[in-house]
Order: sequence, then C-alpha cells, then structure tokens
Amino acid sequence: MSEEDVQRLLAEKKIEAVEPDAETARAEIATARQHLVSALEIAERDPTLAFIALYDAIRKAIQAHARANGYRVTKGAGGHVKTGEYALAALDALEIRDHLDEFDALRAIRNQSEYEALFVGVDEIEETHAHAYAIVEAVAAELEA
Repeated sequence: MSEEDVQRLLAEKKIEAVEPDAETARAEIATARQHLVSALEIAERDPTLAFIALYDAIRKAIQAHARANGYRVTKGAGGHVKTGEYALAALDALEIRDHLDEFDALRAIRNQSEYEALFVGVDEIEETHAHAYAIVEAVAAELEA
C-alpha cells in the first residue's frame, strides 16, 4: 500500500477512516467470488448482466480491502471513481496493476450499459472475467479471506 497516496486520498476527502472490519470484508470477498461464478453461468444468456456482475465483483473486492484496512470511500457523487483511485493507491503492491488499470475502462462500459442502453457482447465477458478474477483473488489472498 502506498501510504502517501492513501494519505492524499484522505486529505482530499475521497476516502475516510473507519473502524477496520475484517468480518464484513471477508463477506464481501465471498460475494465477489459468487459474482465471478454467476457471471460465467449467465454469460451466454445475458452478457450485459454478466458484465455488471464482474464489475461489481471488482468493486466489492476493492471495498473489502478498504474496509479491512479501516477506510471507505466517502459518500456522494463519483463513488466508483474514488473506488478506483483507492485501488490504484492501496493495491499497487499486489502486482495486479494491469488489471486495476482496466477498472476505469470497465466503469465507463458499466455506466454506458446502465445509462445509455449499451449492449455488452458475450465476447467481452472472458477478458472482463480475467481482470475481475485476478483482482478478487489478489485481494482475497492479501486479506486471507
């Protein structure tokens, strides 16, 4: 974890300090893992929903890391952007930077599917799953969840 970057996010009020909660973090990792499985089960039938599940798996894993370490993204607009910023600051040591760099692109696709009726094709699920799996399992390993 880059303590300097995390402190900057705290100073900018993008994240806030809270009581660490390892139990809830483990539950979030379990949910993220279930999303990984569910996404593959529905990918052919509903690839857009599968994509959303994979995106949420990543987001929940990042939230789990923050929660276990005594942080959370502040309320208000831009929560998913702030989640990505936390991930880049706090998860750098996990050697998943290439996967984390994709989070912002995936967020944009997610927003287009939610607000602009973008259809996500089944061909996008495999690559998205690879990113989600890498992030979820790296966080799970660090948290021993």
